[in-house]
Amino acid sequence: MQSDNIDEQTITLESEDGKSYACRILGVFEFDRKEYALLLNLGDVENPEEPAEENKDSSTVIMQLIEEDNQATFRTIESDEEFERVVAYVKELATEMTDDDDEEE
Repeated sequence: MQSDNIDEQTITLESEDGKSYACRILGVFEFDRKEYALLLNLGDVENPEEPAEENKDSSTVIMQLIEEDNQATFRTIESDEEFERVVAYVKELATEMTDDDDEEE
């Protein structure tokens, strides 16, 4: 999947089936010596009235971020094992952030 910058925080991803999706970059992080991006799927660019995902509960996407020739490329995580490890890491980060917020109150 290639990305085209719409602005600093929103990108358009093209899936293998040729559909274009607008996504907001929620964060970029490094895990296991690779970079990943946490994206919020905003929906089909050509049909913005359609829901972002068939399953409305899963509109967050994690993709590997690869920089080549000063261009960012977002790739699907191919390995189920790698995907599970990255998801567990993101959940751990979210828990830490929630714990930090609780301590500040």
